Amino acid sequence: MAYPIGNAHRWARLLGWTTLGGLLCGFVGPYGSFIGNPISRLCFWVAVFWAGTFILWPSVTSAIAFAERRHLPALFAGAGTTLIACIPLAAFAALICSLFWPVHASGIRPHEWYVLTLILAAPSVALALWLENFRFAGARKAVAGPVRAGAAIEAEGVESAARLPERLLDLVLCLQMEDHHVRAYTSAGSQLYFASMRDAVNQLGARGLQVHRSWWVAQAAVRGAAGDSRSLQLKLSNGIEVPVARARIAAIRAAGWLDPLPAVPTSQPHAQQGAAWGTAR
Repeated sequence: MAYPIGNAHRWARLLGWTTLGGLLCGFVGPYGSFIGNPISRLCFWVAVFWAGTFILWPSVTSAIAFAERRHLPALFAGAGTTLIACIPLAAFAALICSLFWPVHASGIRPHEWYVLTLILAAPSVALALWLENFRFAGARKAVAGPVRAGAAIEAEGVESAARLPERLLDLVLCLQMEDHHVRAYTSAGSQLYFASMRDAVNQLGARGLQVHRSWWVAQAAVRGAAGDSRSLQLKLSNGIEVPVARARIAAIRAAGWLDPLPAVPTSQPHAQQGAAWGTAR
């Protein structure tokens, strides 16, 4: 499972949860903050929780995604990153506290700030990961099985359905498999979706070919080729160079993908690209 940092909807949910946590701590007043007036307590804790969201969430989710791509233990990656990310968060909490309650802040030593921050941050990160990812794991596994067996599943979003969104099908330039997810590349960038490569390729139909175990390419995206039969790569319109498996070269050649591209009158020097294509052959 991969953990993309998220879109605007996910950030809105995260900030909503962390605002609720900040308000709760503002009312309770932990770590001696009850000495301040209610307004200052609420402002302090909401600010700390928001800072924790912007520091911890991108760090931890990126570390987990990296670990899963490298087949490393995701739990240790997330825990280790949390330990490191709590250092700047503790410094921020100490700074804000010194602005609200300078006397109280002066009595807390740096390592105590770190421990107090970690005590709140660790369960908060675990809860956020569960709310945003783990709670869907059972549903994803239940959906993925019938889809691989050929059952038709109507899905409204990528969180709970192992399919690419319909709006994306005509825009995809290539797909890259990343564990149990598929990264879809378009002219605007890339996005990770919960789907198997096989299901995504079946959705896209005859728009292209799977040129590698981990790559599918749309025929319209191909702009050239480089290498030889031992190391062939397709050059795409978005600048990506996709490796081609040796076993797939014959199919690509039969489909005409290795033929020289016709010249297209545009502002870009496509004639030079066509020459490079012929040279690559």
